[in-house]
Amino acid sequence: MPSHRFRRSPLVAAPRGSLVIALVLWAATFLLGFIAKASPAWLAAQLSVNRAVNTAHGSLLDSIALALDNLDSVRVVAVCLAILGVLVGLFVSWPRALAAVLIAGGGWLFCLIPKAVVAEPRPPWDAISYHLHVTHATLSYPSGHTVFAVTLTMAVVLVCPGLVSRIIAAVVGVLFVATTAWSRVYVGAHYATDILGAVLAGVAGALLVAWLWNLVVRALLRGRRMPTRR
Repeated sequence: MPSHRFRRSPLVAAPRGSLVIALVLWAATFLLGFIAKASPAWLAAQLSVNRAVNTAHGSLLDSIALALDNLDSVRVVAVCLAILGVLVGLFVSWPRALAAVLIAGGGWLFCLIPKAVVAEPRPPWDAISYHLHVTHATLSYPSGHTVFAVTLTMAVVLVCPGLVSRIIAAVVGVLFVATTAWSRVYVGAHYATDILGAVLAGVAGALLVAWLWNLVVRALLRGRRMPTRR
């Protein structure tokens, strides 16, 4: 059972060196994206993964993939963030609820930067034989769906008030991220490197927002504790 003091703390459980870790992961995100885009043969070789995953199709798998196809739409993201904020506010604290929403949402938005800068086209439509009606509206690298799954998981883990709850959240989150990643390859919307880049970008974005949150909160707390001058 977490202590009352821990539950009240607005700080999130970001690891030491979060800023450095985030910057390194951001550099790796861009590096992987540029290398993949500059290597058409490598991208073409990755299509064998899409075909293998797409071959094992079925009605249940189709339903899961179609449900997750809307995961990075603004409306669905807003609903997920609202639910996240309410649950964290009720069971942890309202300051941490705000932190969770900012980490999940802000970390997700950061993926728009490598998406626009790398500007990798989607895999060819005819690369797979079994097609579902899914949206391929944006560029390919990194996978925005997977990024949001990662940042949502990171947000929950970072605000959970205890080691056991964090472990449980991490395990469930990894399964959620893996399912989301599988679904994007299953429908032929992304290359495997798009998924790897999404994990890098998602962790980087979440850690960056968490670092900024703790920086601002510590500054505010120091300001409150400073004695007033007369």
